[in-house]
Amino acid sequence: MGIERRRDATRGGRTREGKQVISARGDGREPGFPSEGKSCPITKTDVQKQTRSGIRLFGKLANSERSKDFVRATIPRSIRNWLRSPSRSAEWVMDSARFYAGATEAINLAPDLKIVCHPQAYRAVLEAQVNDPDQRAEFEHFLSLCSADMFLFDIGAHFGVFSIAAALKGAKAAAVDPSPSAVRMMAKQVALNGCEGNIRIIRAAVSDSNGAIDLLSSGVFSQGYFKVAKGRHKRELTTSAALTIDELVRRLGVPTHIKIDVEGHEAAVLRGARSLLLAHSPVLLLELHNEMVRGEGGDPKALLDEIEELGFSVFDSAGCPVVPREILLDPIVRVVAARNPR
Repeated sequence: MGIERRRDATRGGRTREGKQVISARGDGREPGFPSEGKSCPITKTDVQKQTRSGIRLFGKLANSERSKDFVRATIPRSIRNWLRSPSRSAEWVMDSARFYAGATEAINLAPDLKIVCHPQAYRAVLEAQVNDPDQRAEFEHFLSLCSADMFLFDIGAHFGVFSIAAALKGAKAAAVDPSPSAVRMMAKQVALNGCEGNIRIIRAAVSDSNGAIDLLSSGVFSQGYFKVAKGRHKRELTTSAALTIDELVRRLGVPTHIKIDVEGHEAAVLRGARSLLLAHSPVLLLELHNEMVRGEGGDPKALLDEIEELGFSVFDSAGCPVVPREILLDPIVRVVAARNPR
Protein backbone atom coordinates (compact mmCIF):
# COMPACT_ATOMS: atom_id res chain seq x y z
CA MET A 1 0.00 0.00 0.00
CA GLY A 2 1.35 3.41 -0.90
CA ILE A 3 0.48 6.85 0.34
CA GLU A 4 0.55 9.91 -1.85
CA ARG A 5 0.17 13.48 -0.59
CA ARG A 6 -1.24 16.15 -2.87
CA ARG A 7 -1.69 19.89 -2.32
CA ASP A 8 -2.90 22.69 -4.55
CA ALA A 9 0.26 24.71 -5.01
CA THR A 10 -1.70 27.85 -5.77
CA ARG A 11 -3.38 27.95 -2.34
CA GLY A 12 -1.80 28.94 0.98
CA GLY A 13 1.82 29.97 1.53
CA ARG A 14 5.10 28.50 2.73
CA THR A 15 8.07 29.75 4.74
CA ARG A 16 11.59 29.47 3.41
CA GLU A 17 11.93 26.22 5.36
CA GLY A 18 8.92 24.82 3.49
CA LYS A 19 6.42 25.05 6.37
CA GLN A 20 2.84 25.85 5.44
CA VAL A 21 1.88 29.26 6.83
CA ILE A 22 -1.20 31.39 7.30
CA SER A 23 -0.80 35.11 6.72
CA ALA A 24 -1.92 37.30 9.63
CA ARG A 25 -2.02 41.07 9.70
CA GLY A 26 -1.62 43.36 12.70
CA ASP A 27 -2.16 47.01 13.50
CA GLY A 28 1.23 47.57 15.17
CA ARG A 29 -0.25 48.20 18.58
CA GLU A 30 -0.07 44.68 19.97
CA PRO A 31 3.32 43.27 21.06
CA GLY A 32 4.71 40.70 18.68
CA PHE A 33 2.74 41.88 15.63
CA PRO A 34 4.10 43.94 12.75
CA SER A 35 2.76 47.33 11.82
CA GLU A 36 -0.27 47.49 9.52
CA GLY A 37 0.35 46.34 5.99
CA LYS A 38 3.02 43.75 6.90
CA SER A 39 2.61 39.97 6.91
CA CYS A 40 3.23 37.74 9.94
CA PRO A 41 3.79 34.05 9.12
CA ILE A 42 2.17 31.67 11.59
CA THR A 43 3.05 28.00 11.19
CA LYS A 44 0.56 25.15 11.51
CA THR A 45 2.31 24.18 14.76
CA ASP A 46 1.67 27.66 16.20
CA VAL A 47 -2.03 27.43 15.41
CA GLN A 48 -2.27 23.93 16.90
CA LYS A 49 -0.60 25.10 20.13
CA GLN A 50 -2.91 28.08 20.45
CA THR A 51 -5.99 25.95 19.79
CA ARG A 52 -4.93 23.36 22.36
CA SER A 53 -4.19 25.94 25.04
CA GLY A 54 -7.57 27.56 24.43
CA ILE A 55 -9.34 24.22 24.87
CA ARG A 56 -7.23 22.80 27.73
CA LEU A 57 -8.71 24.97 30.47
CA PHE A 58 -12.23 23.90 29.58
CA GLY A 59 -11.09 20.29 29.22
CA LYS A 60 -9.80 20.27 32.80
CA LEU A 61 -13.14 21.53 34.03
CA ALA A 62 -15.05 18.95 31.99
CA ASN A 63 -12.88 16.07 33.29
CA SER A 64 -12.93 17.04 36.96
CA GLU A 65 -14.86 14.48 39.01
CA ARG A 66 -16.18 17.13 41.39
CA SER A 67 -17.65 19.30 38.66
CA LYS A 68 -18.70 16.60 36.16
CA ASP A 69 -22.40 16.73 37.02
CA PHE A 70 -22.39 20.52 36.91
CA VAL A 71 -20.64 20.54 33.53
CA ARG A 72 -23.07 17.99 32.08
CA ALA A 73 -26.00 20.08 33.25
CA THR A 74 -24.71 23.41 31.93
CA ILE A 75 -22.55 22.70 28.87
CA PRO A 76 -24.12 20.92 25.86
CA ARG A 77 -22.50 17.61 24.93
CA SER A 78 -21.71 18.90 21.45
CA ILE A 79 -19.42 21.52 23.03
CA ARG A 80 -17.96 19.14 25.61
CA ASN A 81 -17.01 16.71 22.87
CA TRP A 82 -14.72 19.37 21.42
CA LEU A 83 -13.14 19.92 24.85
CA ARG A 84 -12.48 16.27 25.70
CA SER A 85 -9.43 15.97 23.48
CA PRO A 86 -7.59 19.21 22.66
CA SER A 87 -5.21 17.46 20.27
CA ARG A 88 -8.04 15.81 18.31
CA SER A 89 -9.97 19.07 18.18
CA ALA A 90 -6.90 20.94 16.95
CA GLU A 91 -6.33 18.28 14.29
CA TRP A 92 -9.91 18.59 13.10
CA VAL A 93 -9.69 22.39 12.88
CA MET A 94 -6.40 22.29 11.01
CA ASP A 95 -7.52 19.54 8.64
CA SER A 96 -10.68 21.48 7.83
CA ALA A 97 -8.63 24.63 7.19
CA ARG A 98 -6.27 22.70 4.92
CA PHE A 99 -9.16 21.21 2.97
CA TYR A 100 -10.80 24.58 2.38
CA ALA A 101 -7.39 25.87 1.29
CA GLY A 102 -7.36 23.18 -1.41
CA ALA A 103 -5.47 20.32 0.26
CA THR A 104 -6.42 16.66 -0.21
CA GLU A 105 -4.65 13.37 0.43
CA ALA A 106 -4.61 10.30 -1.82
CA ILE A 107 -4.10 6.80 -0.48
CA ASN A 108 -3.50 3.56 -2.37
CA LEU A 109 -5.48 0.79 -0.68
CA ALA A 110 -4.77 -1.78 -3.40
CA PRO A 111 -2.73 -1.84 -6.61
CA ASP A 112 -5.85 -0.81 -8.54
CA LEU A 113 -7.55 1.30 -5.87
CA LYS A 114 -6.65 4.88 -5.04
CA ILE A 115 -9.01 6.95 -2.89
CA VAL A 116 -8.79 10.74 -2.64
CA CYS A 117 -9.50 11.98 0.87
CA HIS A 118 -10.29 15.03 2.93
CA PRO A 119 -7.30 15.31 5.33
CA GLN A 120 -9.42 14.19 8.31
CA ALA A 121 -10.85 11.22 6.41
CA TYR A 122 -7.32 10.35 5.34
CA ARG A 123 -6.30 10.06 8.99
CA ALA A 124 -9.24 7.73 9.68
CA VAL A 125 -8.53 5.50 6.67
CA LEU A 126 -4.81 5.36 7.44
CA GLU A 127 -5.49 4.42 11.07
CA ALA A 128 -8.02 1.72 10.24
CA GLN A 129 -7.56 0.22 6.78
CA VAL A 130 -3.75 0.57 6.66
CA ASN A 131 -2.26 0.51 10.17
CA ASP A 132 -4.67 -1.83 11.98
CA PRO A 133 -3.93 -5.47 10.93
CA ASP A 134 -7.43 -6.80 11.71
CA GLN A 135 -9.23 -4.01 9.90
CA ARG A 136 -6.80 -4.22 7.00
CA ALA A 137 -7.52 -7.96 6.62
CA GLU A 138 -11.26 -7.27 6.78
CA PHE A 139 -10.99 -4.58 4.11
CA GLU A 140 -8.82 -6.70 1.81
CA HIS A 141 -11.39 -9.50 2.03
CA PHE A 142 -14.14 -7.00 1.28
CA LEU A 143 -12.26 -5.82 -1.83
CA SER A 144 -12.09 -9.42 -3.05
CA LEU A 145 -15.92 -9.49 -3.00
CA CYS A 146 -16.40 -6.24 -4.93
CA SER A 147 -17.65 -6.35 -8.50
CA ALA A 148 -20.07 -4.53 -10.76
CA ASP A 149 -22.77 -6.99 -9.61
CA MET A 150 -22.51 -5.96 -5.95
CA PHE A 151 -25.27 -3.96 -4.29
CA LEU A 152 -23.95 -3.03 -0.85
CA PHE A 153 -25.87 -1.89 2.20
CA ASP A 154 -23.16 -0.08 4.19
CA ILE A 155 -24.71 0.14 7.66
CA GLY A 156 -22.70 2.44 9.91
CA ALA A 157 -20.86 3.78 6.87
CA HIS A 158 -19.03 6.57 8.79
CA PHE A 159 -16.80 8.30 6.20
CA GLY A 160 -17.84 5.84 3.48
CA VAL A 161 -14.57 4.09 2.63
CA PHE A 162 -16.27 0.71 2.01
CA SER A 163 -18.96 2.25 -0.20
CA ILE A 164 -16.42 4.33 -2.14
CA ALA A 165 -14.12 1.33 -2.68
CA ALA A 166 -17.07 -0.71 -3.96
CA ALA A 167 -18.23 2.14 -6.21
CA LEU A 168 -14.78 2.56 -7.72
CA LYS A 169 -14.99 -1.11 -8.71
CA GLY A 170 -18.33 -0.54 -10.41
CA ALA A 171 -20.68 -1.56 -7.58
CA LYS A 172 -23.73 0.27 -6.22
CA ALA A 173 -24.06 1.14 -2.52
CA ALA A 174 -26.46 2.61 0.01
CA ALA A 175 -24.34 4.24 2.73
CA VAL A 176 -26.29 4.75 5.96
CA ASP A 177 -25.09 6.59 9.06
CA PRO A 178 -26.83 8.66 11.78
CA SER A 179 -23.95 11.06 12.46
CA PRO A 180 -24.41 14.51 10.86
CA SER A 181 -20.65 15.16 10.82
CA ALA A 182 -19.90 11.72 9.34
CA VAL A 183 -22.55 12.17 6.65
CA ARG A 184 -21.15 15.60 5.71
CA MET A 185 -17.66 14.11 5.47
CA MET A 186 -18.95 11.15 3.48
CA ALA A 187 -20.60 13.49 0.97
CA LYS A 188 -17.27 15.27 0.48
CA GLN A 189 -15.51 11.92 0.04
CA VAL A 190 -18.04 10.68 -2.50
CA ALA A 191 -17.69 13.90 -4.51
CA LEU A 192 -13.87 13.84 -4.38
CA ASN A 193 -13.89 10.36 -5.89
CA GLY A 194 -16.61 10.99 -8.47
CA CYS A 195 -18.94 8.32 -7.06
CA GLU A 196 -22.17 10.30 -6.83
CA GLY A 197 -23.89 8.08 -9.40
CA ASN A 198 -23.08 4.85 -7.53
CA ILE A 199 -23.65 5.76 -3.88
CA ARG A 200 -26.84 6.85 -2.16
CA ILE A 201 -26.18 8.49 1.23
CA ILE A 202 -28.88 8.15 3.88
CA ARG A 203 -28.65 9.90 7.24
CA ALA A 204 -30.38 7.53 9.67
CA ALA A 205 -29.71 4.92 12.31
CA VAL A 206 -30.50 1.30 11.46
CA SER A 207 -32.30 -0.68 14.16
CA ASP A 208 -35.09 -3.22 14.77
CA SER A 209 -37.96 -0.76 14.19
CA ASN A 210 -38.73 2.29 12.08
CA GLY A 211 -39.24 5.68 13.68
CA ALA A 212 -36.73 7.46 15.90
CA ILE A 213 -33.93 6.50 18.26
CA ASP A 214 -31.81 8.41 20.80
CA LEU A 215 -28.04 8.13 20.31
CA LEU A 216 -24.91 9.33 22.08
CA SER A 217 -22.41 11.32 20.02
CA SER A 218 -18.69 10.74 20.59
CA GLY A 219 -17.72 13.95 18.77
CA VAL A 220 -14.29 14.53 17.27
CA PHE A 221 -12.72 12.36 20.00
CA SER A 222 -13.90 9.29 18.06
CA GLN A 223 -14.35 10.89 14.65
CA GLY A 224 -18.06 11.59 15.01
CA TYR A 225 -19.38 8.11 15.82
CA PHE A 226 -22.89 7.77 17.25
CA LYS A 227 -23.96 4.83 19.42
CA VAL A 228 -26.86 3.55 21.49
CA ALA A 229 -26.22 4.26 25.19
CA LYS A 230 -28.53 3.21 28.02
CA GLY A 231 -29.11 5.20 31.17
CA ARG A 232 -28.12 8.60 29.77
CA HIS A 233 -30.12 11.75 30.41
CA LYS A 234 -32.16 12.94 27.46
CA ARG A 235 -30.09 16.13 27.18
CA GLU A 236 -27.00 13.97 26.51
CA LEU A 237 -28.58 12.30 23.51
CA THR A 238 -29.33 13.18 19.90
CA THR A 239 -32.54 11.93 18.31
CA SER A 240 -32.07 10.33 14.90
CA ALA A 241 -34.41 8.85 12.35
CA ALA A 242 -34.38 5.05 12.53
CA LEU A 243 -34.93 2.53 9.74
CA THR A 244 -34.83 -1.24 9.51
CA ILE A 245 -32.95 -3.08 6.81
CA ASP A 246 -36.28 -4.52 5.69
CA GLU A 247 -37.50 -0.95 5.16
CA LEU A 248 -34.35 -0.13 3.19
CA VAL A 249 -35.04 -3.17 1.02
CA ARG A 250 -38.59 -1.94 0.40
CA ARG A 251 -37.22 1.43 -0.73
CA LEU A 252 -34.06 0.41 -2.56
CA GLY A 253 -34.16 -3.28 -3.45
CA VAL A 254 -32.39 -6.43 -2.28
CA PRO A 255 -28.67 -6.11 -1.45
CA THR A 256 -26.06 -8.72 -2.30
CA HIS A 257 -23.84 -7.71 0.64
CA ILE A 258 -24.45 -5.99 3.97
CA LYS A 259 -21.64 -4.47 6.02
CA ILE A 260 -22.66 -3.76 9.63
CA ASP A 261 -20.57 -1.66 12.03
CA VAL A 262 -22.91 -0.04 14.52
CA GLU A 263 -21.02 0.18 17.81
CA GLY A 264 -22.73 -2.67 19.69
CA HIS A 265 -26.20 -2.40 18.08
CA GLU A 266 -25.63 -5.29 15.66
CA ALA A 267 -28.26 -7.68 17.10
CA ALA A 268 -30.99 -5.06 16.73
CA VAL A 269 -29.93 -4.40 13.13
CA LEU A 270 -30.28 -8.10 12.28
CA ARG A 271 -33.66 -8.31 14.00
CA GLY A 272 -34.77 -5.58 11.63
CA ALA A 273 -33.59 -7.63 8.64
CA ARG A 274 -35.48 -10.88 9.31
CA SER A 275 -37.74 -10.69 6.25
CA LEU A 276 -34.78 -10.11 3.97
CA LEU A 277 -32.58 -12.77 5.56
CA LEU A 278 -35.29 -15.43 5.56
CA ALA A 279 -36.00 -14.87 1.87
CA HIS A 280 -32.51 -14.08 0.54
CA SER A 281 -28.88 -14.86 1.32
CA PRO A 282 -26.76 -11.69 1.23
CA VAL A 283 -23.21 -11.94 2.52
CA LEU A 284 -22.92 -10.27 5.94
CA LEU A 285 -19.73 -8.51 7.00
CA LEU A 286 -20.04 -7.92 10.74
CA GLU A 287 -18.00 -6.01 13.29
CA LEU A 288 -19.03 -7.40 16.69
CA HIS A 289 -18.46 -5.12 19.70
CA ASN A 290 -18.59 -7.72 22.47
CA GLU A 291 -17.06 -5.56 25.19
CA MET A 292 -19.32 -2.61 24.39
CA VAL A 293 -22.42 -4.85 24.49
CA ARG A 294 -21.42 -6.24 27.89
CA GLY A 295 -20.72 -2.73 29.16
CA GLU A 296 -24.31 -1.76 28.34
CA GLY A 297 -25.65 -4.83 30.19
CA GLY A 298 -26.28 -6.91 27.06
CA ASP A 299 -25.27 -10.39 25.99
CA PRO A 300 -23.09 -10.55 22.85
CA LYS A 301 -24.21 -14.16 22.34
CA ALA A 302 -27.64 -12.83 21.33
CA LEU A 303 -26.23 -11.81 17.96
CA LEU A 304 -24.78 -15.27 17.33
CA ASP A 305 -28.11 -16.83 18.27
CA GLU A 306 -29.83 -14.52 15.78
CA ILE A 307 -27.39 -15.50 13.02
CA GLU A 308 -27.79 -19.22 13.74
CA GLU A 309 -31.59 -18.98 13.84
CA LEU A 310 -31.54 -17.33 10.42
CA GLY A 311 -29.53 -20.24 9.01
CA PHE A 312 -26.22 -18.42 8.56
CA SER A 313 -22.77 -19.73 9.46
CA VAL A 314 -19.86 -17.57 10.65
CA PHE A 315 -16.41 -17.47 9.04
CA ASP A 316 -13.25 -15.43 9.34
CA SER A 317 -11.93 -13.33 6.46
CA ALA A 318 -10.01 -16.34 5.12
CA GLY A 319 -13.23 -18.37 4.83
CA CYS A 320 -12.50 -20.65 7.79
CA PRO A 321 -15.38 -21.55 10.17
CA VAL A 322 -15.26 -19.72 13.50
CA VAL A 323 -16.09 -21.30 16.85
CA PRO A 324 -18.80 -19.14 18.48
CA ARG A 325 -17.29 -19.20 21.97
CA GLU A 326 -14.00 -17.91 20.55
CA ILE A 327 -15.80 -14.97 18.94
CA LEU A 328 -17.10 -13.90 22.34
CA LEU A 329 -13.65 -13.72 23.95
CA ASP A 330 -12.36 -10.70 22.04
CA PRO A 331 -13.50 -7.10 22.72
CA ILE A 332 -14.06 -6.58 18.98
CA VAL A 333 -14.11 -9.24 16.28
CA ARG A 334 -14.74 -8.98 12.54
CA VAL A 335 -16.42 -11.91 10.82
CA VAL A 336 -18.34 -12.91 7.71
CA ALA A 337 -21.72 -14.68 7.88
CA ALA A 338 -23.16 -16.52 4.90
CA ARG A 339 -25.27 -19.49 3.93
CA ASN A 340 -22.89 -20.41 1.14
CA PRO A 341 -19.38 -19.08 1.94
CA ARG A 342 -17.49 -17.58 -0.98
